Amino acid sequence: MPTLADLKQSACAVALLVLAAASAPGGASESSPDPSTPQSGFIPTAPERPPVADSPLIPSRPTERDAALATLEQQSAQGVTLAPPDETPLAPVIVVPVEQRADAPRLHQDLGWEYCGPAPGVTEIAPASPPPEAQRLPIEITADLVDYDRERDLIQLQGEVDIVQESRRLRAERSRYDRRSGDVSAAGGVELDYPELRVIGERADYNLETKRGHLEQTGYRMHGRANLRGAAAEAWLLDDERSRYRDVLYTTCAPGNSAWSLRARDLELDQGTGQGVARHARLRLWDVPVLYTPYLTFPIDGRRRSGFLIPTVGTSEETGFDLTIPYYWNIAPNMDATLTPRLMSSRGLMLGAEFRHLSPWQRIELDGELLPSDWKNEDEGVRGALRVNQSAWFGTRWSTAIDYASVSDDRYLVDFGNRLDVTSLRNLSQRADVLYSGDGWWALGRVQQFQTVDTSIAPANRPYGQLPHIELNLSPDTLIGGLEYDFKAQYDYFDHNAAVHGSRLVAIPALRWPLRRGFGHLIPRARLYYTQYDLADQAEGADSQPSHLIPSVDLDGKLIFEREADWFGHETLQTLEPRLYYVLTAHEDQSDNPRFDTTALDFSFASLFRSNRFTGYDRISDENRLTLGLTSRTIANRDGDELLRASLGQIYYFDERRVQLDASAPRDDTSSSLAGELAARLHRDWTAQVGLQWNPHDDDGHAWEKQILQLRYAPDRERLINLAYRYNLGSQASEEYEDTDLAFQMPIGPRVRVVGRWLYSLLNDETVEAFAGLEFGQCCWRLRVLGQHLKRDADQPASTSVMLQLELAGLGSFGNSIDKVLQRGIYGYQSE
Repeated sequence: MPTLADLKQSACAVALLVLAAASAPGGASESSPDPSTPQSGFIPTAPERPPVADSPLIPSRPTERDAALATLEQQSAQGVTLAPPDETPLAPVIVVPVEQRADAPRLHQDLGWEYCGPAPGVTEIAPASPPPEAQRLPIEITADLVDYDRERDLIQLQGEVDIVQESRRLRAERSRYDRRSGDVSAAGGVELDYPELRVIGERADYNLETKRGHLEQTGYRMHGRANLRGAAAEAWLLDDERSRYRDVLYTTCAPGNSAWSLRARDLELDQGTGQGVARHARLRLWDVPVLYTPYLTFPIDGRRRSGFLIPTVGTSEETGFDLTIPYYWNIAPNMDATLTPRLMSSRGLMLGAEFRHLSPWQRIELDGELLPSDWKNEDEGVRGALRVNQSAWFGTRWSTAIDYASVSDDRYLVDFGNRLDVTSLRNLSQRADVLYSGDGWWALGRVQQFQTVDTSIAPANRPYGQLPHIELNLSPDTLIGGLEYDFKAQYDYFDHNAAVHGSRLVAIPALRWPLRRGFGHLIPRARLYYTQYDLADQAEGADSQPSHLIPSVDLDGKLIFEREADWFGHETLQTLEPRLYYVLTAHEDQSDNPRFDTTALDFSFASLFRSNRFTGYDRISDENRLTLGLTSRTIANRDGDELLRASLGQIYYFDERRVQLDASAPRDDTSSSLAGELAARLHRDWTAQVGLQWNPHDDDGHAWEKQILQLRYAPDRERLINLAYRYNLGSQASEEYEDTDLAFQMPIGPRVRVVGRWLYSLLNDETVEAFAGLEFGQCCWRLRVLGQHLKRDADQPASTSVMLQLELAGLGSFGNSIDKVLQRGIYGYQSE
């Protein structure tokens, strides 16, 4: 939000400096200026021809040295009498309410209002200062009459005064400049146009030497990087940095709209300290006062200040009435903290804190919460959570990273989280990394373990800790004839309290010879997998030190055919892209290997072109297979948009697959499931995506293993509908799901928008998450009301909550962060 000091002080100073410098001594001289001598801020230009009687008065080059001091003769055709300076009375200023001045037509004439507050993507909206060279540009002055009193050294301009210097312009009915004292005054419809700023007033007084000034009945309007307006009854400029105001108004609503405004009886701004003080400040909604404070200090620039932040209020079944009042503590320029006491009527008082430290070589963030006593579950004792994020750089080669999360008990996230992506977490990562980057290689050292918060996971099935993990990678390098090599190596010690554990060494050298052309590529590759284990608590009869050396070769080939085509009357480019991928990997019995970090890859069109069916290195799949894939694209010639993409692929096996995750029998299918993808722009406003997986060998009535159908309607920023159906049979019960998902954002009037989401599990016949709400508002304000139904735990009943948020453009938001909930739950949601 721009500071009133920026808006008014810079505007007044520029306007009055224009007046003063226009008549400064030496402004027009017979001799040419010496380039080495500093020039006056404003230099009047010499006219190309002498002015005629009915033309605007333009300063011209005098014929004599003292001619600039001669009184200008009155032009009889203009019919205006200019009294001597001492006899020209200043008419009393008519007091106009600040609301009317902020709405004055001349304040907004020829200026648009496409948005409220800062423009999209703009973070700083203080008016830009003119470059130093702009002060040396010539000015043009027109007025009905000009008079100079040599005895008093006083200059007067009267009648349609218009002073222009490049992009700056000052208009007034009359102005006066006392060259002895440095006092400048302007009165009668004063108007200043400045880049991105316009200021109007009835009277302005300023002293060029003391930098003190006074403005009456002012109004201001910013445009360009921000649209906002306001007014003040009076303004006093105390010096270059300090200013004081009386009866101030500020709003980002368009002229004629009084949805909200901020009013203050007195305002003091100090740009030197970046501090503002408001007395008797009131926030008004539709001219109704809703918030009052007798004394308020606030920052007026980017410098941080300690103080209370906007509170958050809400209610839910888990926490009851929920009130959070954050306090921001500016400890140092590179260090701060936020203290967040949170009062929950059903749980008690929770104390939270966030600490941040930033240095040239390190960034660290600590976030913690502590609930001394849970009123709802007193047997839980002290409950809390801790999160640590750190990253550091030591020179150009060394770096470190820490990501640590921990909670006091397994129910903590369920009880105090309010988002599905948080409450559905099963394992919290606790990881620390050290990375070294060499010339063409890098090495990583890591320690990692997990805290399992899902009680349904048996101890033996919980993830392993890596204490430590050491990784070495050589970047691909080119040998003779375009031949490339790379090398990967890993050492891990996998720690576990309820399962076999121990160390594993992996080394993978590889060679490839890529042949790439514009019409496709052919890439042959050869690899060698080496693994070595040293295990403890191994199953009886199993080898505690198994090792394997497994060779593998693969060949990846692709062609691209193109042709011009017609797509419903539009010129397009259609491609046909056949692709084959052959893999041959030797079989090695790996049944004695534990499963430290290995699972089966999710089958999809992309997985058809991977060399290993498993993640990790505990299982290297034996392969003798060929993948055939085909992709066709339709691309618009006009803008390059992809109108249609269709892909289909299948794997053909020449040997049975004997390597499995467990002791199951080998797979002897001759081909895999068919995997297909389809993406289409059905209409300018409609898009669709389909993902399918069909098993031709299934005899149990479950041939369709995966189905994903998504339909999206998005004609503009205000209207959005997402429809989805997702089905996955999975390889085990925990991977099976079937659900429908509906999310929407739709206006139901000029000022009202309805939003919502319904995620329903067909498999469990229950709603996982649902919310619905209304958004009321216009350009400068928005009120959101949202009701949420959330299933946090499969074994626990769902909870409901109601949230409220008021967002004022250019000022901030009050209440719950509903906009973040909508951005997460509605893909493509935009707040305005």
